[in-house]
Amino acid sequence: YAGRASAAPIVDLFITLLSMGLDGYRRLLQQRTELLVKFQDNFAQVARKYGERPLRCPRNSISFGITLDTLGGGKDTSYFGSMLFTRCVSGTRVVPRSQKKVMGGQEFEGFGSSTKDYPHSSLTAACAIGLSESEMNEFFSRLEKCFKDFFAKQNKEAKKKAVAAAPSVDDEIAAEAFGAMDVVLKEKMFK
Repeated sequence: YAGRASAAPIVDLFITLLSMGLDGYRRLLQQRTELLVKFQDNFAQVARKYGERPLRCPRNSISFGITLDTLGGGKDTSYFGSMLFTRCVSGTRVVPRSQKKVMGGQEFEGFGSSTKDYPHSSLTAACAIGLSESEMNEFFSRLEKCFKDFFAKQNKEAKKKAVAAAPSVDDEIAAEAFGAMDVVLKEKMFK
């Protein structure tokens, strides 16, 4: 593919590092180290608030994950990912449990996960270099809003289904009337 082996990203990184200097780079590393514990704690708090749990990845000090099992899986989990994207949250990754994709006639089970047998849907986010505290706080604010909006939409749809499935008052009155007519007709037939 044209541009696949481009040196442009490396040149951009080199120019950035030269412009910020060693002190600027060390400052960014220090800032990330300070935010790391806050990021993990906030992520775990949001997860627990909505019935999820943080995923333990002891050797990864940049990316963190939480389960998304309460969302219902499949399309609902993918929808949650799209909700994050439309709220300008980039860099997160939502992986539905047991997702299947077909590419070139080959089926991939557990697509997006590291294994086809992983038992949870999940969301990952990174506390990467360059993240500021205000950006981190905004991320968690938007993440919580997505959870709230998702569950509000789910409740609204459940109510709609319940109303559609439940007989209306008119239906009940009609059933009683037909039931009474049926009794009268049977009495006349057996007389």
